Amino acid sequence: MAKDIPLWRGFNVVDLFSTSVRWKEHFPMNDGVVAEKDFAMIRELGFNFVRIPMSYLFFGKGMFGRTPDEKRLFLIDRVVDYGKKYQIHVLLAFHRAPGYCVTASSPFDFPEKGDLFSNSEDQEDFVTWWRTLAERYRHVPADALSFNLVNEPTCDRCNHEISPGRLIHVEGPLRMVDGNLKLVPAPASIATLPNVVNSVHFYSPVALTHHRCPWVPIAQDAEPLSWPYHGSGIGPDGDRLWDRDTIREQLKPFLDLAEAGHAIHVGEMGAYSALPHDVYISYCKDLMNILAQYRVGYAMWNFRGPFGILDNRRTDTDYFDFHGHKLDQKLLDVTKPKTGWYKVTSTEMVH
Repeated sequence: MAKDIPLWRGFNVVDLFSTSVRWKEHFPMNDGVVAEKDFAMIRELGFNFVRIPMSYLFFGKGMFGRTPDEKRLFLIDRVVDYGKKYQIHVLLAFHRAPGYCVTASSPFDFPEKGDLFSNSEDQEDFVTWWRTLAERYRHVPADALSFNLVNEPTCDRCNHEISPGRLIHVEGPLRMVDGNLKLVPAPASIATLPNVVNSVHFYSPVALTHHRCPWVPIAQDAEPLSWPYHGSGIGPDGDRLWDRDTIREQLKPFLDLAEAGHAIHVGEMGAYSALPHDVYISYCKDLMNILAQYRVGYAMWNFRGPFGILDNRRTDTDYFDFHGHKLDQKLLDVTKPKTGWYKVTSTEMVH
């Protein structure tokens, strides 16, 4: 399989992200039912990629929901069909996998039984789930569907043999190096495999991207904010200046892989809506320019909601009506693909 991948740009659509009702306080989630309208709007705006973070509990039965329930997998079938209908590449990602969920300790989520990275029973369940999905969608072309086996793993290992003919998105770990948080790609033995896409989740500096975000305690009090941004010294951002060069430095291990001809994609990025809009736009312009230089695509977290371009609940920008939703045109202008994008007229402004 060729390492060259399309320039995928789009969004995370989060309806299957978690069965915890508390996330509904912040995200417009519809009990596991992904709306076809979201795919239609994403296509109309000129984007070509949707990542679907999922909890296996939506589709499981039996003890602890560990057994795939064929009667519930239609929730994923719908998403795959929408991707085909609207010519959008779909990435299926387990945000909660058997034995692991990165937000399990969050007050907005709940613990996950077991340990995927050390318990053989959990690992068997994990492989069963992915083999079930790989078999179910074996006839879907690889250019239409890819897999992200587990969201933000704390372990380097990856079972890439689950679906060797399909692209697998693998996220490297975050590590503290000399007091600074570093993005580290997966080991070379995985990162350079022919069906692996190296995926980056980029929220740096976190005190800026998650400013006053309810589930990130260290990002509550950082004020005033500007871009470039001088780190507060609290948490992983350090006490240093963050600007375009710092972003490039953080991404360098992945950009080096891109220059070497390996597949790179930013699977998550964005900023919470409490961040002043002008600051976010300046930050986002620098990030987008760097990604464009290396022809690296991205998926914003999320589409509709506090990190998105629709209904993001800001009070410091003008919105335009887009199919009954409030569109953040300035953010769209920064993140949109260069062709096929949507521009509303001033007569459609809403408040």
